[in-house]
Amino acid sequence: MSSAERTTSIPADADVVFDVVTDLENLSAWLPSGVEVERYGPNLVRLWSGENNVVRHVVVDWDKLTIDWGSPNAPTYVGNLQVLRTAPGLSAVAVRLTGPEGLPTQRLENWLARALEALATAVSAERRATPHAVAVSRS
Repeated sequence: MSSAERTTSIPADADVVFDVVTDLENLSAWLPSGVEVERYGPNLVRLWSGENNVVRHVVVDWDKLTIDWGSPNAPTYVGNLQVLRTAPGLSAVAVRLTGPEGLPTQRLENWLARALEALATAVSAERRATPHAVAVSRS
């Protein structure tokens, strides 16, 4: 099986990044084009592209800002993602991904790089769409 690891910085608070990562409505913004995702049950998601579909066990740890999916015995993709708090307004996303047997490592690495670039774009769009709180002083 091929595997890849990649970490990228994103100019946003870790909680904002994790909210985007865990929102099923936003997954299509940064996963490969044509991949659809839906909640399939407790801790399960179904992913499909065309006629191919898989169900994956997903564990979300809100305290550690991590997501783990799949199992070591899965014949397709398995991995984990962690959002790291690096500074106010800045975070890092680290992903470890293992692909199916026969998938070229370079293809997996390229996909992961594109996905993280698209995630940074999705987070930026989310930040622009979310109104910021404004402090109001009372005289």
